[in-house]
Amino acid sequence: MNGPVAGTRRRGKRVLLLSVAGLLVAAVAAAAILLAQPPKSGAAGPAPVEVETALVSRGDLTELVRAPGTLSYGAPRELGTVLPGIVTGLPGAGSVVTVGGELFRVDDSPVVLLHGELPVWRAFSAGMTDGADVLQLERSLAALGFFEREPDEEFAGSTEAAIERWQKSLGLEQTGMVELGRIAFAPADLRIQEPTAAIGDAAGAAIVSTTGTAKEVQAFVDTANQDLVAVGASVSIALPGGAQTTGTVAAAGAPVERDGSSGKSMKIPVSITLDDTDAAAALDNVSVSVLLTQTKAADVLLLPVGALLAQPGGGFAVEVVRAAAASGHTRTVVPVTLGAFADGLVAVTGGTLAEGDTVVVAK
Repeated sequence: MNGPVAGTRRRGKRVLLLSVAGLLVAAVAAAAILLAQPPKSGAAGPAPVEVETALVSRGDLTELVRAPGTLSYGAPRELGTVLPGIVTGLPGAGSVVTVGGELFRVDDSPVVLLHGELPVWRAFSAGMTDGADVLQLERSLAALGFFEREPDEEFAGSTEAAIERWQKSLGLEQTGMVELGRIAFAPADLRIQEPTAAIGDAAGAAIVSTTGTAKEVQAFVDTANQDLVAVGASVSIALPGGAQTTGTVAAAGAPVERDGSSGKSMKIPVSITLDDTDAAAALDNVSVSVLLTQTKAADVLLLPVGALLAQPGGGFAVEVVRAAAASGHTRTVVPVTLGAFADGLVAVTGGTLAEGDTVVVAK
């Protein structure tokens, strides 16, 4: 076709070719300009390799030892009576019975708590032999305001008169004697864990389950750590939920055999009282960990285990970073002799390290 349309197509192709050619020329020229320009001063080279470091310190190398334990109210004990009759009254679970307080009722008469280390083993009446149990009775009656002279081990007329006043306050028959089963001795106030009998049951040896009024930790510690749980020692206690509190070792018994994950082993039974009772106010009968601090080395150089470099011929070294005037710092590999390890640290017993040196630590 040779008309005006063919001429228009030829002119369009020439314009397109010229445009493309112009773009190529411009691109080449721009590249040439960029290549001809000198590099800017201060251009960044390879980034320096960053390392973690730690300071060599001096002190005691200690290890944290954990022993499993249980936090609960201490001194569990079941109480009942030899009095014949029917249980007619019981205290509520969690209630506290103080000296002179009612533990339960039999035939609608109270069985009463008094303070004393000895258990009740006989009735109290005129003509009985002297004894420490009489002293306990008189001390409790004095604490309640019924005994007016200095308590002793003799059951005298003053003892009988005090008993009568006490019986009157309770609505009991004023006989001046205390029948076996009317009172129970305990070293301190008691907390009712729960009744173990029901109203209407016959009275017997187990009517209420009691504990002490304070919570304590019962734990079993390896015999190797016996020195860490001497009576009076302070310990830390990890509670459920991550909280921690402190306690004091109240008692440590003779070694006993206990079952463990790796078989039977000898353990030290330990009782620990809480320094802050409010720290565990909402907890009872829960598992805890007793945290003991054992000193494995005293007054030694300490560094992180991650700083150690195994040497081809055996032994270990560390890389020490020291200041240098020309390059800013230098790194020197220094052989070291090691002592005990504990909690991510190692004691250095030989070598040219010094307190305050900076060492490279593996990331």
